[in-house]
Parts: sequence; C-alpha cells; structure tokens
Amino acid sequence: MQPARLTLYVEGTSWLHSRHPFSKLAYILLTGVVVYCAPGGWIPDAAILTLNIILAAHCRVLLPLWKLSWRTLLPLSIFMLPIHGLLFPHNHTPVCTVFTVTLYAEGLHFAATILLQLAAILTASLLFVYTTHPAGYITALTQAGWPPFVSYLLGSPLLMLPAMRARTATIQAAQRARGLDSEAGITSRIRALAPLVTPLVLGAFAEVEQRAIALELRGFSSTTLRTSLREVQDSSQERLARRLMLVTSTGLILYALTKHYLEDFI
Repeated sequence: MQPARLTLYVEGTSWLHSRHPFSKLAYILLTGVVVYCAPGGWIPDAAILTLNIILAAHCRVLLPLWKLSWRTLLPLSIFMLPIHGLLFPHNHTPVCTVFTVTLYAEGLHFAATILLQLAAILTASLLFVYTTHPAGYITALTQAGWPPFVSYLLGSPLLMLPAMRARTATIQAAQRARGLDSEAGITSRIRALAPLVTPLVLGAFAEVEQRAIALELRGFSSTTLRTSLREVQDSSQERLARRLMLVTSTGLILYALTKHYLEDFI
C-alpha cells in the first residue's frame, strides 16, 4: 500500500512551478472573468482551455489534471446536456427525436458553452494546485503582510484535501473489513454513506483540534518577528504582469456591465 500524499502538489522545475503564487491566482481571476465577460462567445473559453492544457503538458501535470477534470465534468455533462437540450427556453431547432422526446440545438449549445467555461476555470485552478506548494503559498501570504492565522486559513485547504481523501480510503477499507458492501448497487452505496460520512466528519474535527494544538506548541500565536526557511521569489516583471491581469479583468467586467445595461436600456 502506497503512503498517502500530504499535498496535491506535483514536484517540478517548470516555468509555471517557479512563478509566484499570487501570479497564478491572478491568472485564475483573469480566466474566470474572460470566460464570462469577454466577447466572442465560446472562442475565448476554448483558447483559455487550450492554453491550460499546453501549460499542464509543459509542467508534466497533464495526467492528474485530466483525471480530476473528467471525473468532475462528466457527471455534470450527463445532467446538463439532456436537461438544457430538452428544456432550454429558446429551443426551436430540433437535432434528434427519440420516442417523441426531442433534443434541440440551442439547449445543447448552451450546455456545452457552460461546460467549456467550467473546464477552463477548473483547469486553471488545478494548475495552481498542482504547481504551488502549500508552504510556498502560505509563505507568500505572510511575506505580503497577511496575519499568520489568515495565511494558514487560506492555505489549509491545499493541505486538508489530500488528508481527507486518504482518510476516506482508510474508512472505506475498514468498513469493508467489517462486512459493509459499498461497491454493489446504488441502494448499497446509499446505505453505506452514513457509516462512511460519520467517522469522516468526526475525524476531520479531531484533526482540526490536533493541528491547532500542534500550531500553538510551535508558537503560532506569537507576535514576534518570524524567520522562514522558505523564500518565495517575486520579480518586478511578475508584479507588472499581475497588475496587467487585474486591469484586464476590471476592464472586461466594466465592458460586460456596460453591454448589459445598454441592452436593457435599448
């Protein structure tokens, strides 16, 4: 049995690995704004998604990014495509009819656009998770002047997710050893939820308390100036790039608001 990973971070020395965490967060913000506010329909979404895939391949994180992306988006697509294909208010162009049930092109196009937007944002977020070490992220927040408890609060999700996944696997193995069948049909899976979720939630609370005690023993609430073994490099070029991304995001939001206002006014 392989030991559980403490983080989702993938070790590497690529160009994206060495970028400042704030630059990657600014890129996530820009991605979210572009896919929802930029003109051009689905074309900017596809361009952003293609760029993210190229970056993932360059950073050697394409395989984990692909695994997590399709596991997230496939269930959504199974529900969204038929629902919008059938019930979208502007449906009028039939695509196919099966037993008097007709799917329409407008609803399918709308659902595909939403999935494309989600894919672009999800891959941008996963690039941040896979190429940013949690310690580097927390250090960057501390260097920027954020209080230690806020830095830890913002960085702890990157540490908690792998621990929760490992604990879930441990609980599943323990419940199967006690005779719980959690892989049969849907009914068995639903019955197995309570024996799995209850110890998972209680264990999470216990771990939070253990982490709080451990941090206090290390002087987490001390007000003295701290030194860090980890240094997060930041350059003037990256700061300029972050400002450009923020300005671009603001401009696109203003463009979308103005366009929406004019459409309502006219």
